[in-house]
Amino acid sequence: MNFLTLAAKNLTRRRGRTGLTVIGVAIAISVLFSLLALNSGYEKELNKEVNSMGVHILAVPKGCPYEAASLIMHGGVIPKYLSASDLDNVTRIPDVELATPMLMHQFLKKDDKTGKTTPHIIYGIKMEDMLQLKPWWKVEGRFFEDNESRVMLVGRDLTDKENLSVGQRLAVGPAKEDFTIVGILERTGDQDDQFHFFPLEEAQRVFGKEGKITTIAVKVRDINRISAVSEEMEKVPDIQVVTMTQIMGTIMNLAGSAKSLLLTVIAIALIISAFGIINTLLMSVNERVREFGMMKAIGASGSDIGKMVLMETVFITISGGIIGTVAALVGSSLIESFVKGMLPYSPSGSLISFSPELVGFSLAFSLVMGLVCGIYPAFLSSRLSPMEAIRGGME
Repeated sequence: MNFLTLAAKNLTRRRGRTGLTVIGVAIAISVLFSLLALNSGYEKELNKEVNSMGVHILAVPKGCPYEAASLIMHGGVIPKYLSASDLDNVTRIPDVELATPMLMHQFLKKDDKTGKTTPHIIYGIKMEDMLQLKPWWKVEGRFFEDNESRVMLVGRDLTDKENLSVGQRLAVGPAKEDFTIVGILERTGDQDDQFHFFPLEEAQRVFGKEGKITTIAVKVRDINRISAVSEEMEKVPDIQVVTMTQIMGTIMNLAGSAKSLLLTVIAIALIISAFGIINTLLMSVNERVREFGMMKAIGASGSDIGKMVLMETVFITISGGIIGTVAALVGSSLIESFVKGMLPYSPSGSLISFSPELVGFSLAFSLVMGLVCGIYPAFLSSRLSPMEAIRGGME
């Protein structure tokens, strides 16, 4: 007697009920798989984004240092500014290899076809300093010189989205001055792909922020001296210091509450799925009492029947696990969009990171779930005596 084949056939007797149970398992496994992939991918992309800045310390205006640092990383405008004297004070600190000023501002670009305006983030930078911080930058066209006027560099994502090209002009600032795109960054895979870059003094002039800067990016000579340099920088009256490690920790803490909510959803989904599996099997066992009695009467043992019921459970959970895993893989972009809407801060890269190990874990979890949920129904079915089963089935 092939109990594996029999178990598979038994599940087709109540296809609707079995199908709903499989779908329930698939949803639970899909959510579990996606969260595990998110947990891995989020931290990986955050590390990549923090490291891509090429700096060890950010000096920001006193007030909300972590929020300001997050905006600086991901694109945003903060209402407070530092001054040239703050930059001078930081530059004089021993062990500071490079201290470069940046100004962030926003301008609205109007679409000639639709008439709609979209906000664009501008970084005013010193190109010579940036190329020391980010030597991996490559460009289509050329980099601008720090003393040039009315020129800009544009990130690749922005170029693709807005259909921009080298030599094209954009009207920028209150006076709608024409700025020429002299270069387009080759794709970096981080937040730099989304920004406009201006010579610092030009950005200050165009937006009326002469002498003002949003942040000072600092690179130290010896990473073991980051704490010492931070302490010296804190002595500058208007400056609040944020290290990249602190930024990562703060962002991870902010994301923790959203992850906790997702974990709660997973727990509820798994519990509902488990009860659905047990309920399906108990109903199946009750409907097949007479059948089990007949099987025992012709020689099947209680353990044979118990194994068959357990196999049915495993079929359900493994099927649900496979469907759920495939659904998560196929729908990863939709899942990522949903999760990005929930998280307070999202890196610009892909947040979901799949791996063969993760697929294996999800399927193994499905198997364990089936074994656990099937123990009680299998135990009940194995305890039936032939005469009691036949009488129960005939009543």
